[in-house]
Amino acid sequence: MIALSASRHDRAGAAPIRELDWLMLVVVALCCLGLVMAVSVRGSQVDVGPMAVMRDQGSKVLVGLVLFLLASIVPMRTVRQWALPLFVVATVACLLPLALGQKVNGAYRWIKIGSQTLQPVEPARFFLVVAMAWLLAKAGSSVGSFRAGFLPAMGCAALLVAALVLQPDNGNALIIIFIASSLAMVAGVRLRWFLPFGGLGLAGFAYFALQHDYVRRRIAEMASTPHDGQVGLGLIAVGSGGAFGRGIGQGWMKMNYVPEANNDFVFAIVAEEFGFAGTLFVLLAFTAFGWIGYRLVCMTKNRFLRYVICGYSLMICLQAAVNLLVVSGWAPAKGIDLPFVSTGGTSLVFCLAAVGLIGNAARTDRAGTFSPGEALAVR
Repeated sequence: MIALSASRHDRAGAAPIRELDWLMLVVVALCCLGLVMAVSVRGSQVDVGPMAVMRDQGSKVLVGLVLFLLASIVPMRTVRQWALPLFVVATVACLLPLALGQKVNGAYRWIKIGSQTLQPVEPARFFLVVAMAWLLAKAGSSVGSFRAGFLPAMGCAALLVAALVLQPDNGNALIIIFIASSLAMVAGVRLRWFLPFGGLGLAGFAYFALQHDYVRRRIAEMASTPHDGQVGLGLIAVGSGGAFGRGIGQGWMKMNYVPEANNDFVFAIVAEEFGFAGTLFVLLAFTAFGWIGYRLVCMTKNRFLRYVICGYSLMICLQAAVNLLVVSGWAPAKGIDLPFVSTGGTSLVFCLAAVGLIGNAARTDRAGTFSPGEALAVR
């Protein structure tokens, strides 16, 4: 009986490790696709060249791997301890582009450091997840109440959304609202608190967003039949790929037709060069990522660690869903990267760091290294 019990325990303990193996396989496959698309899109430009793109994108992947390793080994106690201070710093950093950044496409969203640009919303979104995870876990059985559950967690999200609206970065602000609301409801915050505050918040957000001409123009482009502007060009690229695409590097819509072909609309170029087979691969990869994240959440007993895994899984899957909805014409253009595939360096680095923390949280829960008082384990 003792041997049988130990065998069952070993199998249960090994389950999260198997899930992490599959998760890493999905992430590596998407990163490889991102590297191929970076060379295909940017390498075709006369003033850049494929070797320069390989060095540039390879350096981004390398930095992302360094952060992935750091996130994988840092003690989760340290992550929890510094979650709120780092979130505050990252939120304040979202205001720096207003003073130090340059206006690009009507918004201040980037900080230029030497030859590199940094988008502060990426670290802010990254640290929002761990900050909310700690606040929701700290609430314990009182998480459903307004004061202990809804107010602290959604208050953090509201601060970040306010900073993003000032840039303005309405697309990322909307994603923050969805991530925070989804994580809070998964943790047990009651839906009734979201109805009045969510209604007022979305109404105010829509009012401020519609003050900008480019927002109204993008909504009109999405609503038009046939689609005009960026979305229409992206759909042409998607439709021209056929079953197996034109071939790697053979697409022509990236030649200054589809805007932001290496970032926001990279999925359109994937569809053009790899066809339906390429789009199916991307869809299945992100579906697998979400399913593995769900499996890990169900296996995790510790509240804080569970919310960390859930939050980062939601963050990456929602970001991918929004990007794919934009390219397919179901949402207005928002300037949201496709995780692991777009060439945006800040997004790639912090998405890889998020995967590192997912693995770290799963292994920490399996090891049971938190004491009962700090573990906040589910009874």
